[in-house]
Amino acid sequence: MKLIQCTNCGSTELTEIDGYSICDYCQSKFVPKADETISKKTTIGGLSDVELLLQKCETDPANRRRYASLILDMDPANPTAIQYLY
Repeated sequence: MKLIQCTNCGSTELTEIDGYSICDYCQSKFVPKADETISKKTTIGGLSDVELLLQKCETDPANRRRYASLILDMDPANPTAIQYLY
């Protein structure tokens, strides 16, 4: 659980400086626990939504027009999706 109150004086006014929580009144310094820190690593991978829908057009021909319509909502000039409509 994230520290929201100083354990020394009870103040709820804490300032984050250099990864520490510092009480504005008594200047107590607190180190966040490992589970309180926010991971700054972000990975965005895989295929875009359009590419995934294009793959579904190939693998699920029964719903090909629906997927093509969704693609055209995102990318109105997508030539591959236009071909699937006809």
